[in-house]
Formats: sequence, structure tokens, C-alpha cells
Amino acid sequence: MMKRILIALMLLAPSLTLIGCGNEDNEIRPEVPEQPGNNGDDNDDTEEPENPGTPVTPGNSKTLIAYFSRWGNTEYPADVDASTSASIQIRNGNKYGTTEVVAQYIQSAVGGDIHLIETTNRYPVSFDDVRDLNHAEQAAGTLPTLKSKIENMTEYETVFIGYPVWAVDVPQAIKSFLSAYDMSGKKVIPFCTHDGYGAGRSFTTIKNAVAGATTLDGIALLASDVSSAETQVQNWLRGIGIEREEPQGKTITITAGGRTFTGTWLDTPLAKEIKGMFPLKATLGRYGGREYYGSMPQHPTNTEEGQLHFENGDITYCPSNNTIAIFYAKADDPSMGQLTMRIIPIGKVTSDLTAFDEMESRLEFTFDNSK
Repeated sequence: MMKRILIALMLLAPSLTLIGCGNEDNEIRPEVPEQPGNNGDDNDDTEEPENPGTPVTPGNSKTLIAYFSRWGNTEYPADVDASTSASIQIRNGNKYGTTEVVAQYIQSAVGGDIHLIETTNRYPVSFDDVRDLNHAEQAAGTLPTLKSKIENMTEYETVFIGYPVWAVDVPQAIKSFLSAYDMSGKKVIPFCTHDGYGAGRSFTTIKNAVAGATTLDGIALLASDVSSAETQVQNWLRGIGIEREEPQGKTITITAGGRTFTGTWLDTPLAKEIKGMFPLKATLGRYGGREYYGSMPQHPTNTEEGQLHFENGDITYCPSNNTIAIFYAKADDPSMGQLTMRIIPIGKVTSDLTAFDEMESRLEFTFDNSK
């Protein structure tokens, strides 16, 4: 009997140990506010560069949105549960780092190329270990080695730098990134997420690291507010004078009700097919205070599965009912931002979207190439 009791206690011991570790990980540690989720998720199909230091070319835009976060820099276990963290954003069933979501807001508003700043050595999964490593890197002035280098940095005129605030400053990887390039003559704009302590001294750190560049006012967002902060980001961008980048050869005009709007067209097979129908005329009606939509005169053939969400300004095609739509508001509204029929983005309105609220409820829209 005594032998059976001893065996039972031995089997229970590991379970008790694991429970203790799990409780400790739920403590609040404000010094490193961003706690991204599962970068090793089965749905994550991001490919990593084969060799550290491999040159990469994000695109041919004039604007670069570079950001660092633990999301993409930590090998999380596939079954990690981070859905309750204020620093994790879950959109359409996928997990994103908080800073990544802000980068997406910026790209949606002004265009540009997004680039994840990755370190050669991954950061630990343990929050305490990350905090201790960051403190040690700051104290020693260590600059982590980065996995890739942007080969066409000289072509970018505006560079956004995003990060979570760690110990009231930028993560050392941000310093590594800035030290690798000559930012003279560029506009450098910081953006950050935090857990209540603001930007700290991080904006000053970035300004000091980019001699010869013009630094504009940054934005610091509370991590728990990021999911509803897209409008705030748009207002900030307008306030500092950053406007949407118009890709050459992709600009279109949209006319309706005596008004003219500008927009950009995506470089996809479906968008090219519909652009081939220009000048495209369609009668569109207002729905839900969020969109104008109506039937297409022809049925495109280059369709795909589509998505159940939209961003303000999106021009979309719905293969289920052969309609074209312009979404101009309420992307952040939980009751209106989720769709029941899948849409495929084909372009983006770049003009002031508030004008759509002032127009009649049913109008003929004309889509055409810019002259």
C-alpha cells in the first residue's frame, strides 16, 4: 500500500510544478509591454531568409514601414494561448502582434512597404527572460545582429519606425536597424505601443540615431486600444502632413453625383481584368452607412476566395452576386465591419471618405484611368 502511495505522489509532482510556472507567467510586467502570441502557429506561412544578412527588397514604394516586435522574433510553441493578452490582436481568426497591426493601419492609410525587423538570434519565450535580456543589452549597449538588410534603402524618402516600448526606450534591435543605414535627407517617423507608460525616451533615442534626417511627431498607442485605433492613426498621419502615396500608373478617378474622387488600383489579375473594362459605369446604392454597391455590367473571371472584412476606402468585387462596392466607413464597428459574403479588394479610394456621407443614396459611378 505504501508503495502505491509513493508512486502516485511521484506522478503528481510534475503536474504541480507545471501549474506553479503557469501562474507565475500571468503576472503584469510593464517594463516590456508587448507580449506577442504564436509565431509558430500552423497558419503562419511566413518564409524566413535562408541566410542571416540576406539583402531584401520590400518593394518600389517611396515609403517604408519598418517595425520590430517579439511576434516574428520568438519561436512560440504551436499551442500557445495568447488570446487574452492585450498585446495580441486577433483578426479573422489570425493572430498579429500589436505593433504589426499599427503598421498595417499606416500602410492602409498612406501606402508603402512593410518590413519586419528580425534578429538573427530569437528572443526567449519566457517573459522574464526577455526582460532580463533586454536590460542586459541596454546596459552593455549591445546591438543585436539582424537577419536581413534592405538593399534599396536609398530609394525610400519616408521611413516609419515601429516598436513596443521596452524599459522606457526602444528595443536594441531598433538601434541595430537605424545604425545600418544613412537616413540623411529622409523623413523618419516613430510609432510605438505600450502598456500605460507612454513613449518614454524612445522618440528622443530615434531622433538622436538619425542624424541628418527630419523627424516628425510620433504616436504612442496603449496596446489594449490598438484594435480600435485605426481612425486615431489616420488623424495622426493627417496632422503630421503625411498623405497617401500614389503609385505611378495605378491611379484612377471615380466620379459620382458631380464629385470626383481619386484612387489606386491593385496589381492583381482580377483588378487588371476589371480595369480593362474602363471606363466602367455602374449604378451603386448606399447600404448601412458604410458602402455604395451595385451590379457589374460584366462578369469577371479572375476571381478568388475573398475575405469577410474590409478597410475604409476599399474598392471590392463580390463574386457571389457580381457586385462592385466602395466601403467608406465603419470598418471598426463590430456590428458592421464583419461581412456575410466574401469580397475581393481591387483598389482603394484615396480621397476624403467623409464626402460619401453627403451624397444621394443612389448614383451612377464611373471608374476610369486618371488623365
